[in-house]
Amino acid sequence: MSTTKYPSKFATPKDIFTLGRTRFKWYNLAEDPAVIFPQDIINAKACIENADENFQDKDDLGFVIMHRCGENYLLLVCTWRSENELWESVYYDGSGTFEVWDRKNIHIPTYCVWEMGIVYHESKAWKKFLGTDLTEMHQQNYLNDLFEGEV
Repeated sequence: MSTTKYPSKFATPKDIFTLGRTRFKWYNLAEDPAVIFPQDIINAKACIENADENFQDKDDLGFVIMHRCGENYLLLVCTWRSENELWESVYYDGSGTFEVWDRKNIHIPTYCVWEMGIVYHESKAWKKFLGTDLTEMHQQNYLNDLFEGEV
């Protein structure tokens, strides 16, 4: 096993990103949040807007993690489909343009230790939402329940 020492990273919630009928919580994740640049966020949002998934035509709630990994990004786009399942599309930016991360292998990575902090919070927030009558007020409560901090 590697003896690499991993630094902490910080999750910073941003505005709700609305795309058609789908609403996403937006999280930036980086060792230093200042290294996630506004133009990169614009590029990431354009990637999601133009995704084959057609998020704008779905009535979904979910979250996005814009994870700075060294000089590159992973863009995790997650929605709660079928109410109790977390669905995910993964994109990466290694060349200045976000592209689909082709993950056709059988056993593949899912979330790293830093992303898991956000995913854990979102899982608890979604379970709380599922215990309600799922009205718009409760959807807004879910969207307002954000994680921020060290992971």
